[in-house]
Amino acid sequence: MSAPLASEEAELFATLRVLIVDDSAEMCRLLVALLEALGIVNVVCAPNGDAGLKRFSEFDPDLIITDGDMQPMDGYEMTRRIRAVHAGETPGRNRDIPVLMVSGHVGRDTVTRARNEGVTDYIVKPVTPGLLYERLRAAIATPIHIVETADYRGPSPKRRLTARAIDGDRQY
Repeated sequence: MSAPLASEEAELFATLRVLIVDDSAEMCRLLVALLEALGIVNVVCAPNGDAGLKRFSEFDPDLIITDGDMQPMDGYEMTRRIRAVHAGETPGRNRDIPVLMVSGHVGRDTVTRARNEGVTDYIVKPVTPGLLYERLRAAIATPIHIVETADYRGPSPKRRLTARAIDGDRQY
């Protein structure tokens, strides 16, 4: 990102509430610093999916950035549970929230699993400021189409999910 943010975008970013779920304290600090550089200062972190669900309920974020591989609950399961929350169980909580997964894993099975659990966008590590800005902006500017069936709720599992990387995107 080279140009300063437009005033409308800067105002929007200043009001965003972002939840970062990552078991790496270093990655959490990096993401917080990148978000702060964009003017997003209302950020909380959680070290795993269990804590992420709790923070989701307490903090009511506008966007989630999560790692995939964590213990005891990973980012895939956390996303699935957020999408599956029944209306009325967590009043005011947005189960259609954009979820960006940031992961070092880029295999077809991993990205397909992320898509099937309801992840909105998939970013491959290493994360650059420009890539994070682009995907964050797309996530908040583009409404996602939510599909609901008896055993699934989230973005269409038939859609392609692109793993966004600095060395080129891969579609799955």
